[in-house]
Amino acid sequence: MKPANKRIFIIIAIFLGAEAMFFWRDIFPPKELIPWRKDFPAAKQEAEKSDKLVFAYFTASWCGPCQRLKRTTWADAQVELALRRYVPVEIDIDEHRELAARYIGDSIPAYVILKSDGTPLKNQSGYFSPQEFLAWLNSSAHQ
Repeated sequence: MKPANKRIFIIIAIFLGAEAMFFWRDIFPPKELIPWRKDFPAAKQEAEKSDKLVFAYFTASWCGPCQRLKRTTWADAQVELALRRYVPVEIDIDEHRELAARYIGDSIPAYVILKSDGTPLKNQSGYFSPQEFLAWLNSSAHQ
C-alpha cells in the first residue's frame, strides 16, 4: 500500500471508529439510576412521612438537555446516592402545565427543592454535569 493511501485508510478507520462509538452510546445509553416518582402529591406525602425534602425535576420528552441528563447526570452513581436524601419526583411539563407554571419559569430542565408542604426552598434550571449538579445540590442554600 502506498504511504498516501495508508494515511487515507487510517483517517477513514479513525473516523468510522469514532462514529461507531457515538452510535453505540446513543443506542445503548447508560441506565438512569434515579427512582423517579411520577405522582407529585404522593411524593409530598412520602416526604412528609419520611422527613425528607422533595426534589422536583421538571422535564419534557422533546427537551434535548433533559435527554442528555438521562445519559449523564441521572446515570451517575454519586448523584443517585446524593438524591437518596430526597424524594425525587419527575414532572413532565406537558402533562402538568399548572404545576410547572407554579414552580418554574420557561426554562427546562428545572429543579426545585421543596418542603413536604410544597414550599420551594431552592431552584435552578439548565443542564448540569454530575459534578455541577452535586455542587448545586450540596450548597447550603436549602439546608
